[in-house]
Amino acid sequence: MCYGPVVPDGYGVCYNPHPNDIIVVISAFKSHAETQSDYFAYTLEGSLLQMKELCLKTREDYDAVADKIRNTSLHNGSMQENGSAGKIAKQLVRQNETEVPNVNGRLKGDNP
Repeated sequence: MCYGPVVPDGYGVCYNPHPNDIIVVISAFKSHAETQSDYFAYTLEGSLLQMKELCLKTREDYDAVADKIRNTSLHNGSMQENGSAGKIAKQLVRQNETEVPNVNGRLKGDNP
C-alpha cells in the first residue's frame, strides 16, 4: 500500500500499527519549499513518545491507587469500597496529578 501527498504543499502519511510499535512512512514533494518530511517525522516521533510517557504514567498512577484501595479494603476486613478507601483514592489521584501540555506545548496558565 502506498500513500503520497495529494497537494503540492501537503504530506502523505502511511502507518501500520503493531502490538509493540508503529511503522510510519512520510512523504512530501521536494519541489515545495515549505514541506519537510524529515521534520514532520521528527515532530511526530516526539508526539508519540510523549503520548507513550503519559499512558505509562497514567497506568502507574492507576495501579498505585488500585493497590492502596485494595490494601485498605482488605485491612478493614471488607472487599467493598468504603469511605476511607474512597478518600485515599481521591487523595492519591490529587497527589499524582501532573500538568499536561496542550496541543501548543504550553501548560495551563502559561502566557503565549
